[in-house]
Amino acid sequence: MATVAVPVSQSTFYREFLMGRSMFKPQEFGIDMQKNAFMDQMVDEFDTTFRNELTIDELLLHSRSALRFCDDVRSKFHYFDLPEDIILRSIMTRRKNP
Repeated sequence: MATVAVPVSQSTFYREFLMGRSMFKPQEFGIDMQKNAFMDQMVDEFDTTFRNELTIDELLLHSRSALRFCDDVRSKFHYFDLPEDIILRSIMTRRKNP
């Protein structure tokens, strides 16, 4: 018996895709680190850059600054394939679950 593909709504697809992004492995982006160490590195870089002058929530309200921060992280650590949402999500996740 043949299986029939059931169409998934676009909103369901994007919700599952975005939620799945939190289950990333740094190795998927060419980073040879464990996930916890990588997330700690992102938080440390955020803390060093903004020195308690800005929260992650506030940074996300300033999209150009957030993109610049992500560009600086990629350049500093040579993580050229690392997407912005993984950098920012790592910091947000640590804030919620220290």
